[in-house]
Amino acid sequence: MENFVVSARKYRPKCFDEVIGQEHITTTLKNAIENNHLAQALLFCGPRGVGKTTCARIVARMINNYDSGETDVSLNIFELDAASNNSVDHIRNLTDQVRYPPQFGNYKVYIIDEVHMLSNTAFNAFLKTLEEPPPYAIFILATTEKHKVIPTILSRCQIYDFNRISISDITSHLKEIADKEGVKAEEEALHLIAQKADGALRDALSLFDLIVTFSADNSITYQATIDNLHILDYDYYFKMTDYLLREDVVAGLLLYDEILKKGFDSHNFIIGLSQHFRNLMVCKDEASVKLLEVAENVKTKYNDQAKEATMSFLMSVINISSQCDIQYKASKNQRLLVELSLMKMAHISSAIKLAGHAVTDNSGDDKKKTKTDSLASKKTDSEELNKPQVTADKPEVSEPQEIYNKASVTSPDLQESDLRKLQKTTKIPSLSALKEVKEAISTDEPLVVGADSEENVETKDNSFSLTDLENAWRAFSETKKEAGKAQELNVLNQPFHFNRENTTVTITLINSIQLDILDELKSDLLLFLKEKLNNSFIKIEGDLQKEKTDNNKLYTNKEKFEYLAEKNPVVKSLQEKLGLDPDF
Repeated sequence: MENFVVSARKYRPKCFDEVIGQEHITTTLKNAIENNHLAQALLFCGPRGVGKTTCARIVARMINNYDSGETDVSLNIFELDAASNNSVDHIRNLTDQVRYPPQFGNYKVYIIDEVHMLSNTAFNAFLKTLEEPPPYAIFILATTEKHKVIPTILSRCQIYDFNRISISDITSHLKEIADKEGVKAEEEALHLIAQKADGALRDALSLFDLIVTFSADNSITYQATIDNLHILDYDYYFKMTDYLLREDVVAGLLLYDEILKKGFDSHNFIIGLSQHFRNLMVCKDEASVKLLEVAENVKTKYNDQAKEATMSFLMSVINISSQCDIQYKASKNQRLLVELSLMKMAHISSAIKLAGHAVTDNSGDDKKKTKTDSLASKKTDSEELNKPQVTADKPEVSEPQEIYNKASVTSPDLQESDLRKLQKTTKIPSLSALKEVKEAISTDEPLVVGADSEENVETKDNSFSLTDLENAWRAFSETKKEAGKAQELNVLNQPFHFNRENTTVTITLINSIQLDILDELKSDLLLFLKEKLNNSFIKIEGDLQKEKTDNNKLYTNKEKFEYLAEKNPVVKSLQEKLGLDPDF
């Protein structure tokens, strides 16, 4: 029986033209070799299974003009696995070998795989040789983690970044291999293998061999692939989306239970569902359909289901599934978390419909209000034309009353809450003031409505005396005394002045600390006084007492004498007669 050779080795590329999905790398290397511009230190970095080591071997073969079959047996090509040979001694042995020129061919090529596994001392021992290698030595370093390579190594290498291989390229390559091997393969199955490989062609070839071995009739079917790779079928996501669109919560929960019973992980399910919603969203626009990486027959299903789902629904369910993904690991009851997310998704359509009806109703109300306002405006204009003209000596109703009347006419269905808001923003005269206006109009006597005199204080609020204020103030102070608030009580005991015209209480305070205490106390004090005095116009202000610096001034004897002489001229004459010195 012949030894079985895995597809990853059997179909390893022998030249740059056979390399899949790395055209930017192969073109550059091919031109560098042809033009003799190849650097002596190359760093190939990128994900696993994308062709780094393969390209390194192709470079070694091309610069030595070897045939494809001589690459693996050449004495001029050295491959070192840095994962197991990562000490400084291994690097020193390598640098010792570099001193000897090749016996066959033009170059000695050293391929160091997984170079990021070298120790720091090994890196440092490799620096000098890597910077100034002999003309016949070429170093090709390969790594999957470039960030772990020290900067001094990176600066000495020409860096080539390998990309993940696209799903379409992997699918096409698998189809070619299936044709060569005589394997009947469904396109959906190959596409699923390419997705599972996550951009690594070597992984895709390993999965390909696995599915072929699993199959008894040397064929690859979609069902066999999902069974063997334990992948959740597309149909589950399509069914779940249909249930969510129909708002069938029960069917959705039962389908989720079926998925769990088949051994699939809830986290993988919610991630796959998010990806499914994302695919539906990109199908909503013809320009973004190219972002959908699925088989052609599956793409048709996506297009059909995307027509049934609105963009609002898709955006909402993607948001919910993303939140579930974020909260999954921290959740104590992960199954309940997923079930609650599915319930929310099932009610998205109803929420969108309710929001649409609300917008429609609001627009209808606006039209009704506009129509009512126009009719009321016409009615008001007609009343203005028919109303008799008022003579100049007769008083007119104040502006706030006009605002109130207009609001009543233009909005006959005005609610009580709206009237309260209107009363807060407009000054409406009291009934007694309106009565006086009516009497003034009938007697042709001028009258000013809303005067701030004490006789008209009832138009603003109930009046109160200074004694009432002092009693209320004392009552509030007692509450602070009982609560043991010594600092607040000290502030309340400071003298205050009451201005009756603007109903402002000004407290004289000693320092800024008392002013801060008053600011914290002011809201409670105002509420208490307004309730006790039945007056909502009371205001409280704090006034800092000015410092009297003159009282603390030290006077000299001369200044004292001049002050006494100014008060009593006899003192001045006495000083002159006796010849006294005022600076004694």
